[in-house]
Amino acid sequence: MYSAPAFPAAAHGVTAEQFLATEAGSRWLGDLAEAFPHTRYWRNRSDCWSLKSLNALAARIIDAHYDGDAIEDAMEAEFPPAEFWSTWYHEVSGPLREGLAEAQQCGDLDDALDLIREGWEEAACMRDNSSVADLFASHDRCELLFRFTCERWLDDSLITSHRPWPDAGELVIDRNLQFALASLGYTMTQFRQLARNRHAAWRPLAPGLRRRRAPIVTPEQLVELIDNACSTSFLFCLYAVVPIPDLVGLDLNRPVTFETCWVATLDPINGTFHDVAAVGAVTVVPSEGRFLSGGHLRWSPENICCLHTPHYHARVRN
Repeated sequence: MYSAPAFPAAAHGVTAEQFLATEAGSRWLGDLAEAFPHTRYWRNRSDCWSLKSLNALAARIIDAHYDGDAIEDAMEAEFPPAEFWSTWYHEVSGPLREGLAEAQQCGDLDDALDLIREGWEEAACMRDNSSVADLFASHDRCELLFRFTCERWLDDSLITSHRPWPDAGELVIDRNLQFALASLGYTMTQFRQLARNRHAAWRPLAPGLRRRRAPIVTPEQLVELIDNACSTSFLFCLYAVVPIPDLVGLDLNRPVTFETCWVATLDPINGTFHDVAAVGAVTVVPSEGRFLSGGHLRWSPENICCLHTPHYHARVRN
């Protein structure tokens, strides 16, 4: 147990309020905060956060990035700091009560303790430089997805099939499919040829929309993704399991590079997922879609498929 600093002569025979208002009282509070520090976030290296809890944290971080909110505030909402009352009750109040009695201060002892607690909290807070980010290291990872869609809401982004099963040759030809294909590196004409899709466009397609990059999946992989989507409605996305510190440091208003990633078909409503490895690193820009984490979904990819997540470990950066 720590020892409370001795009360100076100025504390004897006066109330706690009178003593704390003096310079000696202010110095004594600083000594008390040094003797009994409070750390809001202390990383115990035996901590092991679940993927579900880290996905929930990632969802808050992504939302804060998009909304322009403070990232640390968003993280603290998911992982609250240690409370001052706990340090006070378990460490400070006992030794301090004994010291107060010995100092023969005037006034009620409990009132004096309440006043000292307020001053101690302020002094201890000023000395605590811990941060919620201290809890997480590179081995603390979350599921990160980037969905290729021009729509904000998931249910407006879905690509659908004319049949009761997913089939590249039976997909509805619409702007959602056209937009996703352009991000995957294919034009609608190329897709029609490889999938033998002869359906007329459901609605007029976006004029002049060109493919944004060289293909990041082969034609065979593209057909595989669609035919194994396991749902008649899905969207295309990138997928990786990335460190929390990487996600914290991103600027989502700038291009973001997945150094390694997988391209997947995902049904976020009913919970289906199928992936193939992307061809090399992939850089996405804000106009191509929106980031999300497994915490945004009722079923994350790992929930759906019981994935061996180390296989999907990757890094992301601006």
